[in-house]
Amino acid sequence: MNCPNCGTSNLDTASICVNCGRPLAGGAPPPPPPQTYTPPPPASRFETPAQPAVQQIPNYLWQSIVVTLCCCLPLGIVAIVFASQVNDKLRRGDIAGAMAASKNAKLFCLIALALGVVAMLVYALMFSGAIMQAIHEAQANS
Repeated sequence: MNCPNCGTSNLDTASICVNCGRPLAGGAPPPPPPQTYTPPPPASRFETPAQPAVQQIPNYLWQSIVVTLCCCLPLGIVAIVFASQVNDKLRRGDIAGAMAASKNAKLFCLIALALGVVAMLVYALMFSGAIMQAIHEAQANS
């Protein structure tokens, strides 16, 4: 079969000319190839770009130091160790490890704070009990 447009000889079963790409049977031109690129939606002027996940992982270092000095020394030191690992793991690209170290630092800070508060309450109760006993003995002796 010859192409009506360019005159090139094509196979009888062909529907498109091998030379010019026009349909041989006089039908519509072939459909364009599908587009694979989809442009992104236009950004709103009110949107702010998302912050990288690196800046959103807290290290709890100052909280660990305060808890170590004021509440519970052993657990505070453990919290400081975990808190110092967060930034190092972020620099190496270990996001999951940094998140785990941050979570552990927070956990040990909270436990040390709770134990420190309980210890202070027990000390206050014992001290007030000793004062009450001394007052009672002083009244009994007079």
